[in-house]
Amino acid sequence: MKVINTVLATSAALALGYGTAVADTTKWDLSTAWGANNFHAQNAMAFADAVREATDGSVDITVHLSGEIGVGTTEKLSAVENGIVQMADMLLFLQAGEAPLLGVDTLPYLIQGHDEMQAWLDVAGPSYDEIFAKHNQKVLYYVPWPSPGIYTKDAVVSADDMDGQRIRAFNATSFEFLEMLGAAPVELPFGELAAAVAAGTVDGAATSTSTGVNSKLYQFTDHFNPLNWSTSPDAVTVNLDAWNELSEEERSTIESLADEMEADFWAVSAAEDSAKTEELVANGMTMSAADESLQAKMAEAGKSMWSAFFEEVPEAEALVSKYAEMQGK
Repeated sequence: MKVINTVLATSAALALGYGTAVADTTKWDLSTAWGANNFHAQNAMAFADAVREATDGSVDITVHLSGEIGVGTTEKLSAVENGIVQMADMLLFLQAGEAPLLGVDTLPYLIQGHDEMQAWLDVAGPSYDEIFAKHNQKVLYYVPWPSPGIYTKDAVVSADDMDGQRIRAFNATSFEFLEMLGAAPVELPFGELAAAVAAGTVDGAATSTSTGVNSKLYQFTDHFNPLNWSTSPDAVTVNLDAWNELSEEERSTIESLADEMEADFWAVSAAEDSAKTEELVANGMTMSAADESLQAKMAEAGKSMWSAFFEEVPEAEALVSKYAEMQGK
């Protein structure tokens, strides 16, 4: 009986110890819309691994790819706010239904490339922080996408070359912008693009080098012009209730990691664009650049769209004006 009691006591102690260890581990879910081969998803997984290691496993983040836990691309902001997931990797402009200012980065000719994105975040970052705080979360880091260009059958270099081009647009802003440039933009599910180009009902598509390679657009278009008319970022955010439950040491560790790794993640984005451009060329794509006539038309169309956006989102005007003055736009 004494032996049995000793075993039971030992088992109980082990059980209590195990329970304490489990209780001391904070488990978070991070939802991303992107698949395992996407650099944003890979960045998120690298960040989760770094957090796990730096906190000795006390904060364990599981990255859920391609919306596999049922959080849609336009639902990230709301999902984190309501604690459906503790973290999310979200494309900002897709959250504009909840917070209209987050759609500002789609405005053409506003943010063109990584350097300008950093300048924009220096100006708009505090306003973004207020938006996220209002939605019960904070940003840990931002990472920009490569800027979009156009894939076409025939070369598009001048403003006249754009006339009548039937180009599949990827959102409402790109549709309006292409239309203002003289193209005939098309609304079409991406999965139907290849068949439409093959059938001659569409001339090409507007998207990034990443999507162009991943979707093998070089199989049915011959030219790519990296018009670089906008740059949009993803943000990785965390629910404030979950965040505030961490110890001060854990929060400091995670914030330090986010600060340190953000620059590496931006470098990954830039390398992605370069590598995908090389891959397009290797697969027979001809690269071109906008001449002065097309650049001037892009600037005119872009600024016209800025004014329209200010009418819908008045708080954007002061931010854009300050930034545009700094950038000489």
